[in-house]
Amino acid sequence: MNNNLNKDQLRKQSVSKLKTLTGTKKQWDAFCDYLDILISEQHTKLEKSESLVAVHRAQGAIDILRYLKYLKDEASE
Repeated sequence: MNNNLNKDQLRKQSVSKLKTLTGTKKQWDAFCDYLDILISEQHTKLEKSESLVAVHRAQGAIDILRYLKYLKDEASE
C-alpha cells in the first residue's frame, strides 16, 4: 500500500512538471502533431508486419502514443 502511494505521488509530481508543455496551446498542439506522425508511422509498420510479434509491438506503440495525448488531462488535475 505504501509503495503504491509513493508511486502515485511521484507520478503526480512528474506530471505537474509538464504543465508548461500542456499549458501552452502552441506547444501542446505541436506535441500532438508529432504524436500523430509517430502513430501514422506505427500504422504503416502494422500494415507491413509479417510476424505476430511485430503486430503486437506496433499495437503497443500506438496504444502508448495515444495515451500520451491524454497527458494534458492528467496534468490539469
